[in-house]
Amino acid sequence: MKIVGRISGDLKELMNTRFDEIADAARAAVRSASEGLQAELRRQTRAAGLGNGLEKAWRLDLYPKVSRRRTLRPAGLVYSKAARLHDAFDDGEMITARNAKWMVIPLPAAKAAGFDRDPHRREGRQIGLIPPKWSNIDAATAKFGALRFVPIGNGARALLVADGKARGDTLARGGAGRATSIPLFLLVKRVRGRKLLDLAAAAKQAEAQLVANLSNILGR
Repeated sequence: MKIVGRISGDLKELMNTRFDEIADAARAAVRSASEGLQAELRRQTRAAGLGNGLEKAWRLDLYPKVSRRRTLRPAGLVYSKAARLHDAFDDGEMITARNAKWMVIPLPAAKAAGFDRDPHRREGRQIGLIPPKWSNIDAATAKFGALRFVPIGNGARALLVADGKARGDTLARGGAGRATSIPLFLLVKRVRGRKLLDLAAAAKQAEAQLVANLSNILGR
């Protein structure tokens, strides 16, 4: 989404005497509209519960990048560093596993055990070259042993279930000391995402703000 500000018309005399003032005001107008767009997109992402990473992935660049370079054609570019994910939540498109048969979704028991986090990440910083994992099946297997694959329905979904006792710990107990099986992960081949973002509405709002900002400049 590119926010562009332009002042046109017969402004030759005015430009000769007030060029710097008008150029600075135009840049300020574009910055205000662009920052408003970025803030709205981050607000939508936050309200949708998509996480801090996707919220902060909305970035903003102003042009010219050097503020002392004055122009009557300033521009603001609001863009995503996670465009594929933002587009998916804007379109509500079908999401499928990439280079794998299943997508793995941690269930509450897995989250409670910390299997929805990468143990190689500490305090928000990644150590080494191992990418972050949403579902750490290896850690669950190391703790509980081999997980049992349980198909659901027509085979489009399945569960990974931990049975019995964990190594050095008890997974869950029923009456009379009996260990219980606990589903840890849901496996799905595809899922249709819900439309959680409205990028077009945010852009339209920013364009209206830009027009108002530029009209204020011309009305001075």
